[in-house]
Amino acid sequence: MNIEAMRQARNAFVWNLNTDLDNISSCEQWANMLRKNIDALDKAIADAELKWVGLTDEDLEFWTEELGQGELGRGVIRAVVDHLKKKNT
Repeated sequence: MNIEAMRQARNAFVWNLNTDLDNISSCEQWANMLRKNIDALDKAIADAELKWVGLTDEDLEFWTEELGQGELGRGVIRAVVDHLKKKNT
């Protein structure tokens, strides 16, 4: 589940929690379930946001020099970064 999907699900739970629950049987149980899901999604969003840190232009230059491959090294690094971004969304 990507971060945007988690945010949308969380927002739906918040909306449901803030609606009039007077007409729903067992509304306290319903509200507790929603709170639990909102908390779980908040944690998942925070965890997902912390997992991916991209490379800065300075990082790219450092690794290009470190690899000693000039444009070829820069292209390889960019390809790896792009692949990782796709895997982390």
